[in-house]
Parts: sequence; structure tokens; C-alpha cells
Amino acid sequence: MKNYIIPSIVTFILAGCTSKTNQTTTTTTTTTNQSVKTTVTPDECSTINNLINGYESGFNSIKTDKVNNQFTNQWSTNTHMIGANCTVTLNKSEQASYQCQTPVKTQTQTIKSHQKLAKQLRQCLTETGWLESQKETASSIYSTFVLDTKTPVITLATNQEGNGFSTRFEIAPPLGL
Repeated sequence: MKNYIIPSIVTFILAGCTSKTNQTTTTTTTTTNQSVKTTVTPDECSTINNLINGYESGFNSIKTDKVNNQFTNQWSTNTHMIGANCTVTLNKSEQASYQCQTPVKTQTQTIKSHQKLAKQLRQCLTETGWLESQKETASSIYSTFVLDTKTPVITLATNQEGNGFSTRFEIAPPLGL
């Protein structure tokens, strides 16, 4: 196995989906003092499916406060796949995307953590025909899930950024648009 420099996301398990709806959560505090869920729940796939289905409506059901930014149309959300800060952004074509990004300071268990998240996504998506591609470099790992040219693309990316690391989860417009 090759050695990669990838951020540690050991506590950011896909089951870390949190929402302000009636969901029981178990939390732990990371080195960046973010509280995130670390246990698998029976509805982890339904959370992902709800996000995918929310794409058509611009993720309106999870938007909360509009972010004060003169350059983009962006909202905070009440559903967090990883970390504590997720947003919905409209691009110039008025297409919505959902993003969560979290900084991580250490490299501990990086490949294992990313692979665990990718595995959980795979378990939820491949049964319905989604395909996964994965790319690894010396400083990053990307897992991309696609179904067709009309369904949004899901990306999990872990990168080295400066002296730290970052993991990003995104549901973005389909490749065919």
C-alpha cells in the first residue's frame, strides 16, 4: 500500500449525518472542537437519499439562514454530512449544490477514514445502480459517485491544504448539464 498524505477524518463517519429533525445522535468532540456524530444509525441511507431527492427543489427543505455574501446565493443548512457547517449554493445557472467541508489538523488514520466514508456511501448507493470512481494522489483522495447524466454527482474529497487538511462532501449538478 502506498503512503499518502491525507487528512484525518476518523470521527467523520458518514453515519455522522446530523439533522435537526427527530434523529438520535451520539457525539464526540474532535481536535477542532466540532461536535459530530460517530455512530451508525438505521436511517443513514435515507438521509443520503433525502439529500439527493432534495436536489430537484434546490435543497429548499434543509435551507436555514441566508449567508451574507454579495458574490453568491448561499444558505446554511440543518443537515450536516460531515463537520458542523454545511451550505447550499446556487451557481450562475441557478443550479443548487450542497457542500460540507471540515478542516482537520492531524493525519491520523486518514486513508482508513476516507475509505470508511466511501464504503458507507457505496453501501447506500450501489444497490440502486450508482457507480464509484476513486482517485488517489500523494496529497489527496477523491471518491465520486454518479448514476446518470440527470442525477446529481456526489463527491467525497480529502486534501492537504497548507499546514492542515480538509474533507469535503458535495452533491452537485449532474455531469450532463
